[in-house]
Amino acid sequence: MNQKLSDLVSSDKPTDIGDERDRRAGALHRLQESLAREAQIVQEAAATTEAAATTAIWLGASLADLALVTGKTRQAARKRWPSLGEVYRRRLWLGNHVDEIRWAARVVLDNQAEIDVDGEVFDELRALEAEVAQQFDEAAVGDAADPAHRWHSLDRLVNLALRGLTDTARTTGEQGEFAVHGAAGVVGFYDHAISDGRRS
Repeated sequence: MNQKLSDLVSSDKPTDIGDERDRRAGALHRLQESLAREAQIVQEAAATTEAAATTAIWLGASLADLALVTGKTRQAARKRWPSLGEVYRRRLWLGNHVDEIRWAARVVLDNQAEIDVDGEVFDELRALEAEVAQQFDEAAVGDAADPAHRWHSLDRLVNLALRGLTDTARTTGEQGEFAVHGAAGVVGFYDHAISDGRRS
């Protein structure tokens, strides 16, 4: 309880009758608690709204689409959710390079005998490549808990698995070198597209 409220609670009013001061103190305490709950609800609602907007962008929506839903301008949407610009650029690049990403992952896995890297890197790469293959199959059913799951998986394939490989791999043959070079190219194009918003 802040000092101002404490002063109010402890003060008698000229028109107080009986236990009115105590009742007033109780009402002021309830008001304070309600304001705290209101602030928490507003914060939680804002987070939920931002998550919904982010998911919409991952599913291919544009800032113009968000503006249509919110009744605001694209600039207002960008100002309210500044992180969506990067998500949009990431999703746009991934959507235009699905085949290249999967090719790079498969070439690495096909030539792992010539690539010296921690075994866990290959395990993660193999698991994500299989997950992406399943998620991007035409017969794949969307994940109700995470509608943009396929795009998150593809993003992890590039940003975690291929990046982790290129950061630490050493090659022992030409095919291994070719595979790692291809993976590094994919990661480089990905970083470039996200940093300046240009299509690669």
